[in-house]
Amino acid sequence: MIMMKLSTMKKVMDMVYSEKGESFINQILEHWGYDEESVSIVRLSSNVVFAFRREGERYFLRFNEVSERGYSKIESELKIITELAERGLNVAKPIPSLRRKVLEVIQTNIGVFHAVVFEALQGNQFDVEEMSDECIFLWGKELGRLHALLKQLPEDHREDCPSWTDLLIWAKNILPINEAAAHRECDRLLSLAGGLSMSNEHYGIIHYDFELDNVVFHDDSVGMLDFDDASVHWFAADVVYALRAVGDFDLENPIIKTFIEGYKSESSLDLDLISEHSLFERLHGVISLAKLIRAVDLNEEELPEWLDHLRVKLCGVIERYRLSIEKYDR
Repeated sequence: MIMMKLSTMKKVMDMVYSEKGESFINQILEHWGYDEESVSIVRLSSNVVFAFRREGERYFLRFNEVSERGYSKIESELKIITELAERGLNVAKPIPSLRRKVLEVIQTNIGVFHAVVFEALQGNQFDVEEMSDECIFLWGKELGRLHALLKQLPEDHREDCPSWTDLLIWAKNILPINEAAAHRECDRLLSLAGGLSMSNEHYGIIHYDFELDNVVFHDDSVGMLDFDDASVHWFAADVVYALRAVGDFDLENPIIKTFIEGYKSESSLDLDLISEHSLFERLHGVISLAKLIRAVDLNEEELPEWLDHLRVKLCGVIERYRLSIEKYDR
C-alpha cells in the first residue's frame, strides 16, 4: 500500500482534533449524509478512514489528499469492485453520494481530497494464530475465486491499473540517488521478472494486499476489502503477498499448504511461478522501501508523540528493507 506522507497525516489529525474538526469532517460527509455523533476515526495509514452511521446503518468513509492517489486510479479501483460485485463476489461496495457519485472531489479548509464511502461487511477478522484449518482453506479459496473472476474481466479494466513495471519505475523515480543498492535492485528485477510467463492464466489484475486485515469471515463466506493497491501482476505473487504474516514462504508450512489447497479448488496455480516467491518478495520489498522513504518526510523536531513513534517505527522498517536488498547486491 502507499503509505500517506507523515506531513499529510499531521495536517489531517491537527485539523480533526482542533476546534474546527467537526466542521472539517462535515465538509466531507455532508456529501453522503450521516447520523449525528456517529463518526469515529478507524485508521490512518495509506488513507484516512472513519466509521459512521446513516439512518442506523454502518459505513466507512475513506479519503486522501489528491496528491496521494490520482482520480483515475481510484476510479479504476471502483470499476473493478463494481464489476466483481455484479459477478457475485462479496466485496465492500462503494456507496453513491447524494449527488449519485461514488467518488467525490472535495475542497476543505486544508486542501482538496478524494473521498469514497463503502458499505460495512458483516463478519469477523482474525490473526493467523486464531484461524482454524477451515478458515485458512476458505481464505485461500476466496483468493482463488477472486482470481478466476479477475481473469474474466474485459481488457479495458487494466488501463488505469498500474503494472509491476510501472511500480518499479515509480520506485526508481522516488528513491534518492544515495539509495544505490535499491536502484540496482530495481534494474535487476526489471530484467529477472521480465522473463516470467505473462499469459492470461498466470498474469493479470491482482488484489496485492489480500492479507487478513482485508478479509472478513462470516459463517461459511468470506468478504474482501481495500482494492486500492490493485495492480497488474502475477497471480502467484498475490498468493505470496497474502501469506506474508505466516513467516518465511515454505510450501511445506501447514498453513500455506492449506491455503493453496483452498486456492486450487477455485483456480489453477502454476507451481513453477510459486517457486519464484523470493523474486516476488524482492519486488514487494524495493517498492515498499520507496513508498516508505516517500512517506517519512518529517524529522523528529516538534512532532506529537504518536507521530514520532510512527516515524521511528517506519524508519526501522526502512532499515530492514535496505538490509534485505543488500543481500542481493553482492
